[in-house]
Order: sequence, then structure tokens, then C-alpha cells
Amino acid sequence: MQAFLVVAGVWLAGHGLRTFEVPLLRRAGAVLYLAATYLAGFHAGGGSPWMGGLALGMWFLLPWVEILLRVRPLRLPAKQVLRCCAAPAASDFPELAALTGEAEGEGFERGDDVGWEAGGMRQFVRIFYRESDRLQLLVCYQEQGPVAVTHLSVTSRYGDGRQYVTSDFPFSAAMRPRPEVVVRQVVEAASVRELVAGHVAWLESAEGRSQHEAEVMVVDDLAEKMSGELQGQFRYNVETGILREDADGSVRYSWRGFFFLWTQYLRDLVRLA
Repeated sequence: MQAFLVVAGVWLAGHGLRTFEVPLLRRAGAVLYLAATYLAGFHAGGGSPWMGGLALGMWFLLPWVEILLRVRPLRLPAKQVLRCCAAPAASDFPELAALTGEAEGEGFERGDDVGWEAGGMRQFVRIFYRESDRLQLLVCYQEQGPVAVTHLSVTSRYGDGRQYVTSDFPFSAAMRPRPEVVVRQVVEAASVRELVAGHVAWLESAEGRSQHEAEVMVVDDLAEKMSGELQGQFRYNVETGILREDADGSVRYSWRGFFFLWTQYLRDLVRLA
């Protein structure tokens, strides 16, 4: 009984620290979660450090089940095309109307609503473009089973082929970006204005790029442009061994891709702690 109370006390202390907004306290809470898991295994194994270590290791090995049973057998079309589609229902994506109004209020012109579906995943993207500083803004909704994620991204393209992206997508990417694409991942943006301002400041200070030198785009051509870039990303990941192409033309994750996804999960575990 005493061991149970100790484990419960450590776990609850971790839960309490996780309610704070201070990153250091939140990380301390995550450490206490790990400590509670170790203690639970230690006491359940009759005081065995090996059992404690095994219980602790489950945090890091748990995604193997998901990757092995669901992700690795997943087959995706080798040719990815973004097609015009209807927006999700307001009950599924209630933020869409507000984000659209905010984007238009910042001077962005609305483009197409596009998306793609494959392997139980559905992605919806509303495209915006602002000619004054040649910025592409995407409002994205990604759904997989019962889980749905909303995020924004801002993109600048240059004539030398370089592409700079600022995104508040909360998880690590499931594929490697092409070498010419530089991705800056930020915490959830408080507003479209904040995300755009941060993107422009990053380009000018860290990358030495001016928005006025960016490539001029036409909003109605962006869906086709993005489809080509998505296709290029798939090809690049096949070439680097993350994906493998089957005889029927579909692609799926290789064993190398398995370990890539696992390391991405570990990065998120540390970063989101």
C-alpha cells in the first residue's frame, strides 16, 4: 500500500506541474511522470531495477506498435494530387470561418480549397496569397481516425529554388523535407498576424532574405504548384530510403522509414514535454 501511495504521489505531483505554463515546470512534471512509471515497475517487479527500467522503456517503445501495425502496411498513391474539395463541416472545423476572416483582414486573397485522402487520412487546405509581400498562407485541417489537428503555415519561394516555411504544426514531419526547403516550426500561433510577422522577421534576420525578392505567384496557380512540390517530396523520400515504391506504383514506409518515424516521435516526446 505504501508503494502505491508513493507512485500515486509522484504521478500527481507531475500532473500538478504540468498544469503550469512555465516550460521548466512542465518539463519537471514530465520527468516525474517517468519517475512514477519507473517506480511502478520497480515495485511491481519485487524491487527489481530491471523491471523499473522495462516499465520506463515502454514510453519510448510504445509507438513501435502503432508504426508496425498501422503505418508500415499503409499504402499511399505514388502520385499525390491536391484536388478541389468541399470544406469540412463547421462542427468538425469550427475555426475555419474565423481564420478565413482573419486572413482576409490581413490582406490575403483567398484561393482554392483543396485536399487529399489516403489510408484513412484526410487533409484539407484553404489557400491564401498576399501579393504585396508575395506570401502564401495555408489554413490546414488534418484528420486521422478520431484525431484532428488544425494548423497554419506561411511560405516564401525564391527564384533560386529555395523555399522557406513557417508552420505551427505541433508534431514532427512524417517525411523529410526536400533539401531546398527550410522549415521553421513554432509553437501555436496566437494569430495569423503573429505567424506572418514572425516569418518575415526570421527571413530577414536569420536567412538574409527580403520578401520583395520572393517569387511572384498567382493565387489560382498555387494548388497546382503545391501538388508538384508534394510529388517532389514523395520522390525525395523514396530516393533517401524513407519510402519504398512497390510494383503496383504505390509507396509505403521502409524499415529505414520505420526508425525515422520512431526518432520523430522521440523528438516530439522531448520537445512537447
